[in-house]
Amino acid sequence: MAYLELENLTKHFEKSEGWFTQPTVVKAVDGVDLTIEKGEILGLVGESGCGKSTLSRLIMQLIEPTSGSVVLEGERLADLSPQEIRGRRCDFQMIFQDPYASLNPRMTIYSTLAEAVQTRGQVEQAELQNRVGEIMERVGLDPRFVRKYPHEFSGGQRQRIAIARALATEPKLVIADEPVSALDVSIQSQILNLLRELQRELNLTMIFITHDLSVVRYIADRIAVMEAGKIVELDEAEAVFDRPKSDCAKKLLEAVPKIQFRP
Repeated sequence: MAYLELENLTKHFEKSEGWFTQPTVVKAVDGVDLTIEKGEILGLVGESGCGKSTLSRLIMQLIEPTSGSVVLEGERLADLSPQEIRGRRCDFQMIFQDPYASLNPRMTIYSTLAEAVQTRGQVEQAELQNRVGEIMERVGLDPRFVRKYPHEFSGGQRQRIAIARALATEPKLVIADEPVSALDVSIQSQILNLLRELQRELNLTMIFITHDLSVVRYIADRIAVMEAGKIVELDEAEAVFDRPKSDCAKKLLEAVPKIQFRP
């Protein structure tokens, strides 16, 4: 049994063109079937607007599908109550593109991480401080900085904090939505190395979303190519690079700079 299964997952939005016209249907995600094994990193690639982020939000149960289902460890998430979903949310976490937007500017890093740790249950203060310090060290940050606020860190440091917050709930599945696209190339290398190390150390299952094939080649075991709401190609990472089958994959490969990113 696969760890995560998407069964004919679909999300359509109605778009109104004006007062006197019938709304049109936008097929953001259109019948996606996909399985992901435990401990795998799946790269989900495609051009902007192809439905990647919508698909991630469907998996995270942040929006409801028009049809189809998300099955996590054999459990159909649509069958769970909102309270049960909140209880399961510790098991699947998301890392967003812009860490500054996803971190509460009014909360110190300690408060942010402590809140995440306690989603699995209340922890005594001394133990909580130790846990927060350990998480900071795990993502390469000095625990002495925990009383600072997000604006006091660089972009790369903030992304490390966002990764720390995701890990603080001890998740099994992490969805990283364009986590390095807003960073300088040198910092991208550091964050990718960190994600790969954490995935191996913690045996995480990961979906890494990006439009940049030069990044996903380094981190992904398999690559799913998405176009117009559908998965148009799915193969081992090297196979997609060496023998792309879909026009979309070929177009994305053509967009890769001659001097490619190498961590």
